[in-house]
Amino acid sequence: MRYKLAIAVVLLAAMATPPAMAAGGKPTVEVEVVEETFFDDFALDLCGVATNTTHIQRTTIKRFPDGSDLVHINAEWIPEDPRVASERWARTEMIAPDGTLTIVGLAIRLYRQGEGTIIRDAGWLRLAEEGLTVRGPHPYLLETDPADVYC
Repeated sequence: MRYKLAIAVVLLAAMATPPAMAAGGKPTVEVEVVEETFFDDFALDLCGVATNTTHIQRTTIKRFPDGSDLVHINAEWIPEDPRVASERWARTEMIAPDGTLTIVGLAIRLYRQGEGTIIRDAGWLRLAEEGLTVRGPHPYLLETDPADVYC
C-alpha cells in the first residue's frame, strides 16, 4: 500500500516555482494531522510479515486562486515488527493548474533500527506532460525493487 501510494504521489501532476503560485492572490490554508495504527497489508504482501504499523503525518495545503497547490508533507510509517523498514517523507509538492507536479525535499527515506538509513531519495522530481525529470539521488524511484529495501 505505501509503495503504491509513494509511486502514485510521484506520478501525479506540479509546478516549477512557488512565486508563480503566489501571483494569483492569497491562498486558503488547510492543515491535516493523522495518527493511526493499522494492520499493514503492504508489509504482509511484500515481505510476508504480519505487523501493525503506526502512521503519523502532518500535511499543510495552500490552495491558490489560480488553481495551483503547495503541499508540505511530513509523514512517517513505523512498523511494530523491526524486520520491516520504517518510512519517512519530508517534502513539498507543487501542483500547477496544468497538472504538472514538482516534488522537492525528501521524497522518501527508508531506515531500520540498528541499521540506519537503507535508502534515501531526495532532491527534485517533476512530472509534466512531456515526462518525468529527475535531479538528485533517487535510487528508490529509478532502480530499486521495494522488497529489497523494505524487507
